[in-house]
Amino acid sequence: MAADTIGARIRYWRLRRGGMNQAVLAGLAGVSQPYISQVESGRKTIERRSTLVAIAGALQVTVADLLGQPGDPTDPGRARAAASVPAIREAVIMRKAGVVRQTNRHATATVDRAVELDGEGDFAARGAILPPLLSACRGPDLIRTAYAAVWHLHFTGYIDLAREVAGLAMDEARDVDSPEWVGFAEYLRASSLPPETAGLASDLAKRAAAVAQPHAGDPHVRQVYGMLHLTAALRAATSRRATDAMEHLDEAAREATTLGDPGDGRGFCHLAFGPTNVDVWRLGILTELGDHEQAAALGPRINPERVGVPNRQAAYWMDYGQALTTQGHDDEAVAAYLRAEAVCPQWYRLRPSVRDTLAVLVRRAKRRAVGRPLQRAALAVGLRVGD
Repeated sequence: MAADTIGARIRYWRLRRGGMNQAVLAGLAGVSQPYISQVESGRKTIERRSTLVAIAGALQVTVADLLGQPGDPTDPGRARAAASVPAIREAVIMRKAGVVRQTNRHATATVDRAVELDGEGDFAARGAILPPLLSACRGPDLIRTAYAAVWHLHFTGYIDLAREVAGLAMDEARDVDSPEWVGFAEYLRASSLPPETAGLASDLAKRAAAVAQPHAGDPHVRQVYGMLHLTAALRAATSRRATDAMEHLDEAAREATTLGDPGDGRGFCHLAFGPTNVDVWRLGILTELGDHEQAAALGPRINPERVGVPNRQAAYWMDYGQALTTQGHDDEAVAAYLRAEAVCPQWYRLRPSVRDTLAVLVRRAKRRAVGRPLQRAALAVGLRVGD
């Protein structure tokens, strides 16, 4: 099995910290020593962002360090995904310096395509069109471009740059001075923050939702309002504030019930806010809260195809696969991961958590031989089963 797993990185940084032993790390992170041992040896994966944050803090590194982001530049898939990052960084620097290039009359259509490619998780194609849009667009087109760029940078591991792009969107939204765009930019700002600042992200999203609420007669604002509560819920769960997480989730669910699923499955700016997407987020939040049994029970009741954004469908299959893994339903978990890979292959392959979970499944399966579905799922993320 390849050594570049989260567990291997934890061991690397632990040994770099003056030979810190597993018991000391466990005590600092608030977990058990056997748990650290199982994670480092690849017998267990880290299922919760909050645990990853705690271990990173104990080791005095970032979560990105433990995830191996931005990742191996020699990996062809990662290299293609990140090829546009230098040009994006230059566009952001120029924009902050007040240099705005002249846009063309086809810009809005190109922005539409960038947002669509974001939903499809096509990093290589999306990255190629982002820099000129960031350099020239204004108003809602710039904010929508920032949306695609924030998630592009987030999933390729350039979190700090994602946060700068979200700042551009926030400045532009204030100039536009429209409740839906200000709320949307606030959603981007909260989403761009690293896991270590989950509590801040939750509070920012909560505050933005309160500002948006008086304007909730507008259906676009209502969708943004709901997404702000979903963001607050997930970040509250990451910061181990379970009661807050469920309160935000319930508020989002109430709003979604009155709105229904978007007719095209996508809604305002491809947020796809509605009852189905709320349930997809609920699945992920339950997993983050450690309620894997309830998450595994919820999974079959969700029809992700009602959400018209492929990467949200893939998120459902990955979270469901994680829940099934924790319940020991390995074959069903592998099937879920293969569905995620089929829906959004590049997005699936760039998720470190998927790679680690599959490594655990491969280790378990060796007792009874690794079947072809698991081999396919593992090879897609660069795991050679014979290692």
